[in-house]
Amino acid sequence: MVDTATPPATRDDGPHRLFGMDRRRFLQVTGTAGLGLTAASAVPLGARLLAPTAAAAAALTPAERVERWTTSTCQFCATGCGLQIGTTAGEPVMVRGNPDHPVNQGLLCQKSLHQAEVVRAEGRLGDPQLRDADGELSAVGWDRAFDELVGRLRAVIDEHGPQAVAIYNTGQLLQEEFYTLSKLARGAIKTPNLDGNPRLCMASAVTGYQRSFGSDGPPNAYADLAETDLVYLTGANLHEAHPILGGRLMARLQEGGCKLIVADPRAVQFTRLADLYLPIRPGTDVALLNAMQHVVIRDGLVDRAYLDAHTTGYDEVAALVADWTPQRAAEVCGVPAADIETAGRWFGEANATTSLWTMGINQQTQGVAAVNQMCNLHLMTGQVGRPGAGPFSLTGQPSSMDFRQAGGGGSLPGYRSLAKPEHRQQIADAWGIELEDLPEAPVAAHRIWEGIEAGDIRFLWVIGTNPAVTFPDTRWATEVLRNVETLVVQDVFETETTELADLVLPAAMWGEKAGTFTNSERRVNVLRQAVQPYGRARSDFDIFVEVGRRLGFAEMFPFATTEDAFDEFKALTEGRPCDLRGITYDRLEAEHGLQWPVPDTASPGTPRLYTEGRFNTEDGRAVLHAMDYVPPLEAPDASYPFWLNTGRVQEHWHTMTKTGRMPSVLKRSPENYVEVNPDDARRLGIRSGDRVRLRSRRGQMEVPARVTAKVAPGSLFVPMHFGPKFGSRPVNDLTGRFFDELSFQPALKHTAAALELL
Repeated sequence: MVDTATPPATRDDGPHRLFGMDRRRFLQVTGTAGLGLTAASAVPLGARLLAPTAAAAAALTPAERVERWTTSTCQFCATGCGLQIGTTAGEPVMVRGNPDHPVNQGLLCQKSLHQAEVVRAEGRLGDPQLRDADGELSAVGWDRAFDELVGRLRAVIDEHGPQAVAIYNTGQLLQEEFYTLSKLARGAIKTPNLDGNPRLCMASAVTGYQRSFGSDGPPNAYADLAETDLVYLTGANLHEAHPILGGRLMARLQEGGCKLIVADPRAVQFTRLADLYLPIRPGTDVALLNAMQHVVIRDGLVDRAYLDAHTTGYDEVAALVADWTPQRAAEVCGVPAADIETAGRWFGEANATTSLWTMGINQQTQGVAAVNQMCNLHLMTGQVGRPGAGPFSLTGQPSSMDFRQAGGGGSLPGYRSLAKPEHRQQIADAWGIELEDLPEAPVAAHRIWEGIEAGDIRFLWVIGTNPAVTFPDTRWATEVLRNVETLVVQDVFETETTELADLVLPAAMWGEKAGTFTNSERRVNVLRQAVQPYGRARSDFDIFVEVGRRLGFAEMFPFATTEDAFDEFKALTEGRPCDLRGITYDRLEAEHGLQWPVPDTASPGTPRLYTEGRFNTEDGRAVLHAMDYVPPLEAPDASYPFWLNTGRVQEHWHTMTKTGRMPSVLKRSPENYVEVNPDDARRLGIRSGDRVRLRSRRGQMEVPARVTAKVAPGSLFVPMHFGPKFGSRPVNDLTGRFFDELSFQPALKHTAAALELL
């Protein structure tokens, strides 16, 4: 922990390089691209301009001067930027980037830079609230809240069994909180119904990695962006969703010697820099990737020695893709066959290719198939486990990786599978429970909602997420929430979901608690507590421990601190892919995070996985999967002639629970909108600013139009963030309950919709 009266001088005070580029040039390039990055180390609340550390500190009055700096990690996307929280009189006043952190080298995006604004923002939950006989939420004390929660929980279990209880959580808890929640849900309550919102964003990437490599966990490091000579960017808008990584990619492209392929139905910012842009039709990635494999095989670009030594399944893939000529794929994808030829040839000829993707790949009915086909391309060209190469899934939430590795949803701690009896036995032995207490299969989020609708699930505990805005077919999902017998919602702010709750539990947020996050490159970062929780809010960790004890399982929750829970969890990672035994909080702070596996204290961490060509399958070989293209389950027709796509904007995050309360950010993006192609706008008589109505088979919404060539003719785009609290119906009123059959992730990227001028 840093503790100084005045911010120290940093590398921002003199010339230096950022990600291999001259500092001034880097900021010029990324600024021109609209990435919204700043190398300013601190911005006080209320400051109008971004300024370097010394200038910002000098502008403060003595009463405002920072008294203490505390080591932390950003709470937004899973890039995992290192930063420090500045406090005065025990209150947060500013945030600065950590110039020594390898992820961001002092840079912060606009959301991260201004996040001190949100810690004490209006709408924070400071007291438990219980719905009274008149249907109103009223403040109560914690004893009453715990009595209600535990009493109702016991009543449901006694009458209907633990299968009548469900817990739906998030990708934003601390790693230690996920582990404690897993122990509470699986070991104490013994419910099979544990999942979270990572099901909506990462399930297809997870399942794809498991099928190809035998385990979850991206094999790459961010450093690969500096060493690659080809980047295949697909279904990812780095400019909006991961600006720091966008800056790192831009630095590599400016250096020269690196080609960029962008495959995306929407013309994201990086299409302007692409050497090859493939504006494919929504949901056709598998057809494109099969054709690229066809080219690699046909042109003799396969690394046969690598395939023979380290993989299985190649012959089946070769047989399938033999029919997927570029000409056939062009008809499906809507891009020229010659461009598909070029993409396949560049992939096969490159010395080191890095593939980057996010929700555009994952949120479709063939998300797993698309991930497996990208892994196929890397395996058949021997581009896994070496510098600059590998298939890299970028995570959207700061601790989605922790959700997965600590057992927050469909797995057991340490990347153990519920489907494997030996894995269940290991956890049962460690926790002192019976093997039969653990379910043999996970229950996906939409199955929880269906279970409530059927009357099988009577008690739902929602933690750190806002499904009244984020769930597909939101009107249906919200009606289910209204009808569940008991709804407990645990969050830091009032949301559309807390308004439906029978019991609301106020949770401590970022800056108010200590623990760890694991980012997209498997780097575990530490977050120290900077301030006390707001009002009477408690950390999620404290809430879980107290509930476990009140249920009669005090011996299972002996933890006094999150570090106690971390120590228990890391012991369970021995021999697992995510081995954390060499990690301590102090070491994480001193070394600016460590990439797992870190099996002992002598280990420096592991930047890349599978460097020896041995994978986490039973025979140690990676698996190539032959998977044919299947069209989306819903497509445009005469009644609903448009493709509707959803996604992020740079200023906001998730349902604006935090960014909607950050004035410096909200003013830049205050209202929802729909992007309409100029050709469609002319045909329908729509101009920018006109209010329009969007309709699907499930719902409708009214928003202003933005006429732009970012979207193709016949396509629309609406940000995912806005809900009733911020002046708009959720776009997920329109999305449907269509799921990848392997990952059960919803297909939020291709909805059939209609558009009309109001």
